[in-house]
Amino acid sequence: MVKIIKFSEFVTLTMMAALIVVPLTGITGNFHNIFSYAQTPSLTKAKQDSLNNTFHSAFDTFVIPGSVNGYGIYQSHNSSIFKPGEKVVLYMEPVGYSYKPIGSLFLMNFTGDVLISDKAGHVLTGFQNLPLSTLISHHKNKELTLTVSLTQTKPFPPGEYLLKYTIHDLPSGNSFDIIKNIRISNG
Repeated sequence: MVKIIKFSEFVTLTMMAALIVVPLTGITGNFHNIFSYAQTPSLTKAKQDSLNNTFHSAFDTFVIPGSVNGYGIYQSHNSSIFKPGEKVVLYMEPVGYSYKPIGSLFLMNFTGDVLISDKAGHVLTGFQNLPLSTLISHHKNKELTLTVSLTQTKPFPPGEYLLKYTIHDLPSGNSFDIIKNIRISNG
């Protein structure tokens, strides 16, 4: 599913959700928890289960536009520095989301908010409750990706910016924030 919304002369938002129907395997959690798990064999199953059951981003990163081809399949941007006019694409792997039974099927439903602020914290623009993904499946899918793209319709002036993404799991009412600092270079 892809949605494109133009918010101002500076920002166009493109949202895409992808779903891979494969059982979750391996370690989930944010980078710190994954690193801690790999380095600390004493992490209990209960703690790991708790991480999996809390709605959060197990992983998120900036990616090259158009490179996302499924869960874990993307080309990393490798930087938080973008050129004026360059598309800013955030790839996310949420975990701990809920499922709403619909007969024999399961609904997974997400919306998002995005705020763009300058380095001093002054909000420049933002949007709320944007539909990110509505999925109905025969399975309680465990591997899901969400991608949010910000297109600089008119290039941002060079400088430091703060992007705050808030992702909402509608069936449970839970949400989480992802905060990213970016810099628009001089060209």
